[in-house]
Amino acid sequence: MATREVIEKYYDCVNRSAWNDWLTLFADDVSGDEQLAGHFEGIEVLRGAITAISYGYSKFQMISKHIVVAGDEAVVIWRCEAANRAGTRIAYNYLPDREVVGANYFRLEGGKIKYMRTIHDETAFAPFGHPSNPKSPPA
Repeated sequence: MATREVIEKYYDCVNRSAWNDWLTLFADDVSGDEQLAGHFEGIEVLRGAITAISYGYSKFQMISKHIVVAGDEAVVIWRCEAANRAGTRIAYNYLPDREVVGANYFRLEGGKIKYMRTIHDETAFAPFGHPSNPKSPPA
């Protein structure tokens, strides 16, 4: 797949919660930096992230607003529509109608995502980390 196709499929998979298909877009030795989770290395970390997302959010969508592709690199500006497991919207408590936006940078090798970085304002994601919203399923 071409870079743009991979990126469009990335957001399509996220928005449909098609996590097994989403994983196929990454190289096994993927690495990245995620605003809330920090640095990660390897596909197994992403498998674990699926559990946290699936359990911690009752709704999780990243709607791409702008996609810029240059060769094997891409940047996407996205809008997040999400709610934590308890149903509390991911939003700014002082401006609840303000769009929650962020960006992803991707670098691909051989048609797979090799590196990814997520950047956004953490303030809106406070409901995810709230003590009443467990980040992972109970053991």
